[in-house]
Order: sequence, then C-alpha cells, then structure tokens
Amino acid sequence: MFIFAEFIKLLNNKNFSVIVTALLLQLFLALPFSATAATAALTDYFRESWNTRQGLPHNTINSISQTPDGYLWFATWEGVARYNGREFKVFGREQQTGLPDSGIRALHLDPKGRLLIGGSRGGLALLQDQQWRPVDAVSSLVNEVRGDAKGQLWVGTEGGGLFCLQTDGSRQQWTRHHGLPSNTLYSLLHDDNEGLWVGTAEGLAYLHQGKLSTVANSPKLPVFALVYYQGKLYLGTERGLYQQQGNDFVLVQPELHQTAISRLLVDHQGDLWIGTVEEGVFRLSNYGLEQLTAQHGMPNNRVLAIYEDNEHSIWLGTNGGLFRLRDAPFTTLSTEQGLPDNFVRTVLQHSDGSVWIGTARGVARYKDGQLLAAANLLPEQSVLSLAEMTKGDVLIGTYSSGVFHYSQGKITKLLDRNSGLLSNEVRAILPLPEGDIWLGTAQGLNHYQHQKIRSYTTREGLPADFVIALHKTNDVLWVGTGTGVTRLVNGQFESLSLSKFDQAEYAFDFYEQPEKNLLWLATDRGLVRYRLDTAELAMVGRKAGMPFDKFFQVQADLHGNFWLSSNRGILRISREDANAVADGTLAGIPFDLFGESDGMLSAQANGGSNPAAMMAADGALWFATASGVSRVQPSRLAAFAEAIPPVVLEELLVNGVAKKISGSIELPPDSDRVELHFAGLGYVMPERIQYRSRLVGFDAHWLDRGKQNFAEYTNLAPGRYEFLVQAANSGGPWSESARIELIKHPYWWQTRQFQWLGSLGFVAVLLLLLYWRMSSLRNSEQRLKRQVAEKTAELQQKANSLQAADEEKSILLAQLHQQTLALALQARQDGLTGLANRRAFDEVLSKEFMRSQRVKQPLALAFIDVDHFKQINDTWSHNAGDLALVAIAEKIRQHSRSVDCAARWGGEEFALLMPSTSLEQAQLVCERLRLEIMALDWLEIAEGISITVSIGIAISDELNDAKQLLFLADQALYQAKQQGRNRVCAA
Repeated sequence: MFIFAEFIKLLNNKNFSVIVTALLLQLFLALPFSATAATAALTDYFRESWNTRQGLPHNTINSISQTPDGYLWFATWEGVARYNGREFKVFGREQQTGLPDSGIRALHLDPKGRLLIGGSRGGLALLQDQQWRPVDAVSSLVNEVRGDAKGQLWVGTEGGGLFCLQTDGSRQQWTRHHGLPSNTLYSLLHDDNEGLWVGTAEGLAYLHQGKLSTVANSPKLPVFALVYYQGKLYLGTERGLYQQQGNDFVLVQPELHQTAISRLLVDHQGDLWIGTVEEGVFRLSNYGLEQLTAQHGMPNNRVLAIYEDNEHSIWLGTNGGLFRLRDAPFTTLSTEQGLPDNFVRTVLQHSDGSVWIGTARGVARYKDGQLLAAANLLPEQSVLSLAEMTKGDVLIGTYSSGVFHYSQGKITKLLDRNSGLLSNEVRAILPLPEGDIWLGTAQGLNHYQHQKIRSYTTREGLPADFVIALHKTNDVLWVGTGTGVTRLVNGQFESLSLSKFDQAEYAFDFYEQPEKNLLWLATDRGLVRYRLDTAELAMVGRKAGMPFDKFFQVQADLHGNFWLSSNRGILRISREDANAVADGTLAGIPFDLFGESDGMLSAQANGGSNPAAMMAADGALWFATASGVSRVQPSRLAAFAEAIPPVVLEELLVNGVAKKISGSIELPPDSDRVELHFAGLGYVMPERIQYRSRLVGFDAHWLDRGKQNFAEYTNLAPGRYEFLVQAANSGGPWSESARIELIKHPYWWQTRQFQWLGSLGFVAVLLLLLYWRMSSLRNSEQRLKRQVAEKTAELQQKANSLQAADEEKSILLAQLHQQTLALALQARQDGLTGLANRRAFDEVLSKEFMRSQRVKQPLALAFIDVDHFKQINDTWSHNAGDLALVAIAEKIRQHSRSVDCAARWGGEEFALLMPSTSLEQAQLVCERLRLEIMALDWLEIAEGISITVSIGIAISDELNDAKQLLFLADQALYQAKQQGRNRVCAA
C-alpha cells in the first residue's frame, strides 16, 4: 500500500507526470490497436452517447451485459434493449420474455453463457441462444443477479434478502433473521473458494457452504459495488472506496472519501473504473486517478452501470442515457487538452519534431506527446498560415495583422499593409531556400526579397486576387486562387484553365509526386492531376464515384494512399487507383470516408489557407478542423479492420410475415418472397461493416452486398437450400458464417408422386381413348355400309358434293383465323425469341413510367447486349447466332418476374423493364443474369462458342421523361462496352 501511495504521489508531481505522459503518448502512437487502449488518457477516448432519441426505451440504464453471440443488452425501466450497433430492439412485459413487468434492474452473463435478467415485481428470466425462459419471480424488486458454475441463480433484492434458485427448481432464502446485516442487497461477488460476498444496505456479509456470516470490521454503510482489484477485495460504498487488508477494511483514494460509489469494474488492462452517484466516473490507472463528468460529455453524473465489451470499449449507464468510451482511428486535440481555440486553420511539422497549430486565438505547439503549456504565441491573433524557413524560423500569417516572424523564442512583425503587403489577410506562405518569400493574400500575391516587396494582382495576370495556395516546382511558381490556377514562368503568368472539369474554380492545395512527374490539385470539383512533362490534365471527381466535389488538402501517407480533407470528412483513396482513373483505365474509385464516428470532433475540415494538413515525422496525418486538430496514424487502421465482427441472423420474412428463426425453416409452396435480415455485431465502426451472402443451391458464388444487411429471394423453386452470410470490417477478414436451412415444399402437383401418378393416368387415358376410337370406327363402318346400300347413286353423289364444299369452307375459315392470330402475334411478339417486340415494349415502358411517377416507386431499365455477336454469325453461321439469341432470351425470361417486361430491342440487343425495383436490386438481378449466361453450355449449337453479355442499368429516380430513362440505360450500356464488356454498369 505504501509503494502504491508513493507512486500516486509521483504521478501528481508536475514534472514527473509530464515525463510519464510524454512516454505514454509516444507508446500510444507506436503500439497496435489491441494495446492502444491501455495507454490512452481518459480524455483521449472517443466519446459517444445515446438516449431515447436514438431508440432507447428509457434514459436510465441500470445494467449492461453482452451475450456470446455479440449482442449488447441494456436494462432500463421500460424493458431490456438489445443493440446490434445500428438500432435497439426492446423486450418488455410480453409473452416472449415471461417477465411480470417491463422495469429491468439487473443483468448478468453466467458461466454457462446464459443472460440472467432481473427486475421489478421480482421478475426473473433467462436468455440463451436468443431463446427466452421465464423463471418464477421472487418476492421483491431484484437489485442484483449472479450465476455460478453449478448453474445456480443468486438474486439480491430490495427488502427481501438473498435468494438462491437451484437447478432442480428449489429455492432458498436468507434474510436478516439468518444473519444478513440488512434485507436490502445491492451487490454480489463470487470468489475463488465458491464463496459469495454480499453487499447490503448496512454492511458486508459472506456466504460459504451454506453458512452466512456478517463480515466483522466491514464498513457499516451501504455497499453498492464489489470487485477484486490487484488481488484484493474492494468495496464501493456510500462514503468512499474501501480495500480489504487482512481482517480490516481501510479507505483508499483520499479524493473519494466522501464520494458515493455506485459501480466498480476492472478492465482487461487491469485498470479500475469507479462509477459514482454524483461525480461521474473515475479511472485508476498508470495515469493516476482521472475523472470524467457531464462537463466532458457524459449524459449525467450518476453512473448506474459500467461494462467493458468484447472490443474493449467501456460503456457507462447513467440516469440521462448511455455513454461509451472507445478507441478510434482518429484522435483530436482540442481546448480540453489545452489548445487555445478549437477553430484550427493550419498545421505545420517543424524540423525540430514539434507540430505548430494555428488557431483562431494564436499558435500552439505540440511536442513529445503533449501541448507545450507556455508556448502559445500571438493569443490575440487568428492564424491562417504557417511556414518554416531554412534555419528553423517560422513565419506566421494572420487574418488581420499580416505576417509575424518567430526566431529563437522571440516574435516580431515582419510585414503588414503598412509595409507594402497587399492585405493583412495572409492565407499562404512559401519561403524559398534563397531567402525570398512568396505570400498569398486576400488581395493578391506578394514577393518579399532583400527587404523589398513586390505585388501581383489581376492587373499583372493573376486570374483572381484571392490567393490561397502556393507551390514551387523547379523554376515554376504555382498559384492557386478563387477562380483558377496560374503559373509564374520567367516572370510571366500563364493561366491553367480548369473550367472544363465541371466548371472548377477554386484551387485549394498542391501536392507533387516527383517520382512520377505529377502535380495534384485539390479543387472545388474534385482532384485534378497535371502531368508536368506533357501538361496533360485529368480529373478524379464525381464521375469516378467521389462522394462530393470540394476538397481542401491532398496528403500522401507512407502506405500508398491519398488523404483528402473536406467539409464533410476526411477521404482516403488509393494513389494507384487515383492514377488509374486519371489514365482512364479505371472507371470508379473505392474510398473510405472518416468523420465524427471515427474520432473526429467535427467532420468539417478547414481549407482556404495553408498548410491545413500535413504528415508528421512519425507518419501520422494531421488535419485542421472546425473543432480542434485531428490526427490519424494510417498504420493503425489495418488493426481496426482485422477485428472480426460476429454476424447473426435477426429476422426472416416470408411473404412479408416474420417467422421464428431456427436451424431449419420449412417454407410453404406459396412462399414467393423470402427476406433474410442480418447484422454484424461490431461496435467500434459499425457503419463500415461489409456483408456477403450465398444461398447454396441457388447462388453459384458469394454475392458481395456491401453495407446492405438483408437478402431477398423471389420465386424459389421447391428444394433444400442453405443460406450463409458473413461480415467483415472494411478491408478485414470475413467472419464465420451464420447459416440457416430453408426447405421449400412443392405444391401437390409438383411432387414426384403426383408426377408418376399423372404419367400413369395419362397412359391409361390414352389406351382408353384408343380402345373407344377403334370401337367407334368399327360401328361407323357397319353403319355406313348399310347407308350406302340404301342410298341411290344420285343421292350419294349430291351428299358427297355438299360434304366436299362444307369441308372446303371450314378449311378456308380455319386458315383465315390462323392468319388473323399470326398477324396479331407478329405485331407484338418477336418471331425468333418469343419475347415482346419493340412496339409492345414501348407501350409497356410508357405505362410503367407514368405509374412509377404516380406511385413514387423506382422503375429500373436494363439494356442487354450480346458481346461480339457479329463474330458468332461470321464464324459459326447465322443459324448458330439465332439459336444463341433464343437461349439468351430464355435465360432473360427466367430472371423476369410476372410484373417485368422482357423484350428483344433489336438485333442482338434485349431490354428488361423492372417496376418497383431499386438500382441495387436491379444490379443484383442483372449480375446474376450475366453470370448465368456466361456459364451456359453452347456445345449443342457449335463447338468453341463462348458468349457473354454487357448490361447497362438506369433508374427512373428524378427523371421526368421515359426517353431520359432510355438514354441513361443506353449510356450505361455504352460504359460497360467501353470498360471491356462482360460487365454490369449503372448510370
């Protein structure tokens, strides 16, 4: 105890704490994800909160637990809420749970993996493998529940004493009459000797082998929490934290002597978390005793529950909602850590290893893992730009006072409007090795050399006076302004027009790739690439899949990525992919977007001044934002992705009706639509979880579903299927499969027995008809013979003539009828494939488009074109080509619903119209169709034939005319052809 107290004194010593903090923060940057939480200061955790607005049934969170399947559970006065990372599902007083009341007070996961639930009116229930089992209620409100290795259930109540519910259904009760200090129990804790510590309203008791005794020398106070910490028993009481020392209990942590302690938790790092009734939460770690309260974002200072989940996030239940502390990819320095102001416009990596941070209230400096407390410069100035000179001096550009010069601890004003600067608003500074300085201001460009200053404005050739970015390549000065880019070459300005790229104007930043002779420009319409050797320009923007237009800064990391700052978060793209898009060899660019949920206090990064982002000496990237300076260590992101979220099946809908999920589900014959909803139970970055699924017996391969957490199947054929789904964090490994068997039963006429009986019956009917026909013919023959004998030759001749005329008339009428039917069919049906023709398709398209506009439902259109069809005709004959078209038409017909319209558009091109279908659903259908056509066996037509199709998809959203839908689908088909055929592209 003495050593521990001395260690705490050292931590409270200012100089020692500075050294320890610096060392720990350096370790924080160096260690992998699994270890970072151990060295993070409490204020460095990313904080989130939830309340009834986000779906909780009540803001008071009494207890928290996590089941083996990965779900988090929260006990409230309006039921127990299950959380999957995106939404809450509430279970209360209902037949499923068997609870007598929705008020839930206590949760506990016992050694057998059962979730024990206790609440008001003495209600008890067990949950295991998503199956509920009610337990007979006890006599009073349940304050605490615990399960032991024998399967026994221990219940601490409010006024009813202690209960033990045994596996055989019997129960035993202990009260004050049996030796309890009080009949009101708050806490229970099993020890290694199969004993049970019991915290009551009037002290501590101990139960061992059926013998209950009051613990002598224990504090005669309400004992709200019990935990083993560093091998000793700790008590959280109404007046402080007690530690057991031999037979005595002593107060520890003097700062907490008058504090009512509600909850205790020892996390996976061995740190002690202390929840209080009125003072928030404390943590005792290698940082000493730290505290978080409502001033730090907690919903309420009353802590009712503390829990550490499988991902080592800390969850706090309070009277005002749910609060979480977790590690995140980004950490943010703000006023809470000592920044002079949260509005940061510029950051600079200095050669001495420090980071300079320009804020709306001066410049802060960060070095060796901490903000230098006495290093705030120009506290009255709003700082826009920073630059380091060759000897380590720093130039500081301000919003209203010009440029300051920092050298050897002293700061002096260098230039302002009175000394020749065009404007006191200095947004970019570029010092050159020769000693001269270029300065971009709100009123033009200045060149400072040999104590003289020269000015450049639109009169000298600038495209605009508002200068926000400067860069030097060889002998060329690049100037980014509010209306374009210009280059100063041999004393003359040469404009670089960006208007052809979606009317781009602002050039916020330059990034040079010298090894490839490239210069990248961050603009208000995307990322522009300029080849320094050939002067070629290319755009990476919205058409390539970028989520928005405006980017402020371009920074490359050490792992082959570009990081782009914006008003809507930080975007990460592959540098190789960006060049491929610019070269035209890649149509769309994958990206990761980071924002508040990833640790940033604000997703709004600042731009319009430089540098607003930079890479530090350790490889971390720093970004100026509207709420502090955010930093990310790219090497740590892979560790986040490596965490594997378990995946669970949450809901099964058959024809829109929910079915109870079990290992095997039998589907009736009329199950036309089957929906399966699933969830990856990861809570650090739930919005980045990706899914893939496969219906064995239907899907040939895994289907990538992106972030879509459901699968839908329509018109499944009778048979046995197995549905598999996996989840993964973006870029990480896939989880084990969640699986369910689906058995679709046939209609009675689809059964094998019926088919055999039907075949036998058909043969029998044929035999009966044949017998009847033969008998009828024999009878007719005898009758005709008698008639011939009785009729005269004249009557026979007339009868034969009339009969011949009648037969001729019947034949003529039949031919006319067949011709009429043929003409009607020819007018609306393609003669070769049997699909609708162009005329019929146009009529359906017009009607369906008007219907989609009226009911506000999407209408999807797919154009399907056979790749290299002319080669088939030329190589194998037109007859082979016709047979191929018939086979492809049949495959399209198989993938069409009854409400869809499939047509032969012309030649080798088909069209598929899909009402009430989203773009994502249409892509899934078309991708499945493309794969099945590619897998068709063409040997019956000719050897060596291999046929693929290209598909273009368009959606009617925001369109006013069906012709626009045709045009967009045709454009998408053209895009698929351009990208190499045999693919599906969407407009």
